[in-house]
Amino acid sequence: MMNSFDQRVDELLRQGAERVLKAPQSWRDEVGKAVVAAIDSENMPFIESVIRRENLIGVMHWANSILSDPNGPITPVISSELYAIIREQVRKGELDISLNGYRVAQNITWRRWMRIVFDLTSDKDELQAVLDRSARSIGNYTDAAIAILSRYIDAERAELAKGAPALQREVLQQVLSGKLADPFSAGQRLGYKFDRPHTVVRIWTSEIQRDSDLVNRAADRIVPILGCAPGLRIEEGESSLFLCFDQPIDYSRLESDCPDGVMVAVGQAGQGFSGFLESANSARMVQMILANARNGRRVADHELVRLQTILVSDDGAFQHFVSDVLGDCLRASQDLKHNLLMYLKQGCNAAYTAEQLGIHRNTLNRQLDRVNDLLPQPLGDANRLNIAVALEGLLWRP
Repeated sequence: MMNSFDQRVDELLRQGAERVLKAPQSWRDEVGKAVVAAIDSENMPFIESVIRRENLIGVMHWANSILSDPNGPITPVISSELYAIIREQVRKGELDISLNGYRVAQNITWRRWMRIVFDLTSDKDELQAVLDRSARSIGNYTDAAIAILSRYIDAERAELAKGAPALQREVLQQVLSGKLADPFSAGQRLGYKFDRPHTVVRIWTSEIQRDSDLVNRAADRIVPILGCAPGLRIEEGESSLFLCFDQPIDYSRLESDCPDGVMVAVGQAGQGFSGFLESANSARMVQMILANARNGRRVADHELVRLQTILVSDDGAFQHFVSDVLGDCLRASQDLKHNLLMYLKQGCNAAYTAEQLGIHRNTLNRQLDRVNDLLPQPLGDANRLNIAVALEGLLWRP
């Protein structure tokens, strides 16, 4: 049975807890500012606000528990938001941010608590008993919270060690599919900031390779040529890499240095979260066109195949268009169609085209005569654009 002294200590603890719950905003601000000052989160306001709020909630939860039962155990409260932030901290190596906040909040709370207790009683025995019990209670609460978070960190570390690439692939697919549409959450989980320019580059091999590291070595070779490191590099599989740079990429610099068996698709440049998605989608379209092309190209960007991204949407309509425009020329030799396209691209300047092709002008003229025999309509101003589009489209078709 509890004696009168123990009852008096319990009452003092309850009175102190009531004062904590009614503490002025200035005290709460002091705890919050001290917690924020103790963490280094790259000035990320959301992380700071969550950790600040988490620690204030912890203080209030402790006080409420004391008010309800001064002698009972107190189970820490930890929000799902804090778990999500810690998960991201593990992936960035910032393992002590949240834990530091708990210790700082404990120290500030203890100093404030002592002032409250000394204001409640001047009796030496009562002071000693209240401070002793409250010190153990606050310490136990903080230790329990840190122990829970430490176990969670250990579990996340183990998961990360087992399969970081798989986790990144999963998050990337959620972002690209629209299942994860919040830029902050996506950035936290990927360890990447979206408030910047983006140019997505996909590097892959479509061949069955015994060398499983070919694509990674190709990326290591290509990145120095570009003169900038990717902010995001994710293995989409053994034969594919997803890279994202914060500046436009000149694909022509890669053509001569692209390793055999590897292909590179460069998306259009974008800005912000929506720009990231646009760049990723355009890189995927370039990849699809490049993979099916019959022209031997292994590197391409969005601008190079921009026309094809429009034509590729309806293959049946394109084939019908080509048949109508080219007629029997569709079945002509590849050299003849190539030289015709060059002639059209050079503004129908026969002399310059022949020089670029390395053939005699008379040879080119004979080829153009042959073309006129094969086309449904003779080559003229009215149908030159359609012919050029049809020939260009054939270059990128399987």
